[in-house]
Amino acid sequence: MEQIILASHGKTNWSIVVPADASPSQRHAAEELYRFLFEISGARLHIRQESEAKGEWEIYVGACALVQALDPSLDIPSLGKEGFVIQTYEKAIVIAGGRERGTLYGVYSFLETYLGCRWFTQEVSRIPRRDTVAIGAIRERQVPVLEQRDTYFGATEDGDWYARNKVNGHSCHLDDIHGGRLEYEGFVHTFYKLVPPEEYFDEHPEYFSLVDGKRIREKGQLCLTNPDVLNIVVEKIKDWLRKNPKASIVSVSQNDCYNPCQCEHCRQIDEREGTFAGSLLTFVNKVAEAIEPEFPDVAIDTLAYQYARKPPKTLKARHNVIIRLCSIECCFAHPLEECDYIAACGNRLGTSNSFVEDIRRWGEISDRLYIWDYVVNFDNFLQPFPNFNVLQPNIQFFVKHHVKGLFEEGNYTPGGFVELGELRQYVLAKLMWDPNCNVRRHIREFMAGVYGMAGAALLDYFDLLHEQVAAPDTHLGIYDEPTAAYLSEEFMLRAQELFDEACRLADTPQILERVKKAELSLEFVRLARMPLEAQGRVQAVEEFFQKVEHFGIARIREWYPWEVSREKMLKGEL
Repeated sequence: MEQIILASHGKTNWSIVVPADASPSQRHAAEELYRFLFEISGARLHIRQESEAKGEWEIYVGACALVQALDPSLDIPSLGKEGFVIQTYEKAIVIAGGRERGTLYGVYSFLETYLGCRWFTQEVSRIPRRDTVAIGAIRERQVPVLEQRDTYFGATEDGDWYARNKVNGHSCHLDDIHGGRLEYEGFVHTFYKLVPPEEYFDEHPEYFSLVDGKRIREKGQLCLTNPDVLNIVVEKIKDWLRKNPKASIVSVSQNDCYNPCQCEHCRQIDEREGTFAGSLLTFVNKVAEAIEPEFPDVAIDTLAYQYARKPPKTLKARHNVIIRLCSIECCFAHPLEECDYIAACGNRLGTSNSFVEDIRRWGEISDRLYIWDYVVNFDNFLQPFPNFNVLQPNIQFFVKHHVKGLFEEGNYTPGGFVELGELRQYVLAKLMWDPNCNVRRHIREFMAGVYGMAGAALLDYFDLLHEQVAAPDTHLGIYDEPTAAYLSEEFMLRAQELFDEACRLADTPQILERVKKAELSLEFVRLARMPLEAQGRVQAVEEFFQKVEHFGIARIREWYPWEVSREKMLKGEL
């Protein structure tokens, strides 16, 4: 097939056709295709309804009778909700897929792969300008391997960015025009939301966990073998789902603390199964069975987290149960399969190596395994966190072991800035859609697109940073302190030189502002290490937090606002 000329010098004879029953996201897909083709070429492609189609020089956005007549071999239903096909014909192009998000994703892939568009951040895109827009023959079919893809970063609130980069998780700001999201009702740590202590504890302390011979109200769990607790939870979930018909997953999961129930009935199950996950999974299976008749398409999600991370010996998860395994204890400098380090975490339950074994075992006893992964330093969001080299091998490992969903937790707080956060979120989005993508190419393109002439210096900084954790005995945990060995004085000096160079090379005021914001990570480490008695320290801390406020960063640590961090740093407590 000869090249297809879509537009030349602002003119085109092509139009866009949408199905008569197009979903909101399919109509939006047509509008996005129109918008970006106009930005690229200056040509305006008329959007037609299916009934107005002429039969030639048309881009079909979404499956319709005309598409079926054009090529009966296209099996659109097999693409599911998110898969798509892009196919060229002599006088037609088909971009069609699932009604929820597949067609929309197909349009974005067409624009990205064949026309060079990029959406790096919610503020920075690359839309090339061309006198002539031409493409060759295309036969492409994509279906994602991960059904849930979530990047939990508070800096991004733009639903268009999430949709354009094919992220669909519960934390994403996605409307109907984006095809919605994989929506939860209740999102992790829900025990006390389901059975509130303030409502039940005084009259029924037996509903709550027995610890060291005493039922506890604060920082506890539920008694998972109490039949009344089961009934309360089931009825609460049914009520939630009746009020929120969009929800396809409900979380029934432990609170974010320890203290599982040690009563005789819970203990018997846990001892038999060799893990506290025994009583948890027994309970969750019963909940899933109870809601299934009324809500057959809803799954119950629970956490394999901290004390319940180890899989049970004999139990299996029901088909409508999702097990979400959490990687909080792992090393993030080396791929999971290559490291047996116990990261610095409040409660050390295992190593990266034992986490690998847990994934394998949970994958054998669960049809739907999700991962809650951690991709920043949670004690110090601004601290350099060189984990990019493990992102691809870890995601590939997850997929190989039947993982279906991935939640990548970053700085989720308002403003949500984290060291290299926007780059990290962009790369994660690409990997979750295609675990075999060219990560280095995406990093290079991002650095050039976001930082312009300064991008080369920041790419050198990126490489220098990751060299610091290349050795097998240098590890990286999510609670590492600013005194970590990989942040040596030698590294800090060379890193500052590279940021100084980036500032010199910044070719616009906007890019210089982005470089200065990224440089906060080095400034944080220097200040956190500075002796209390150092001359000028107080002024330097005040100036640093003025920048934090200027850039709209709500928190530099997970649990409290930046104003508290400033006071702690002034006292030498950070």
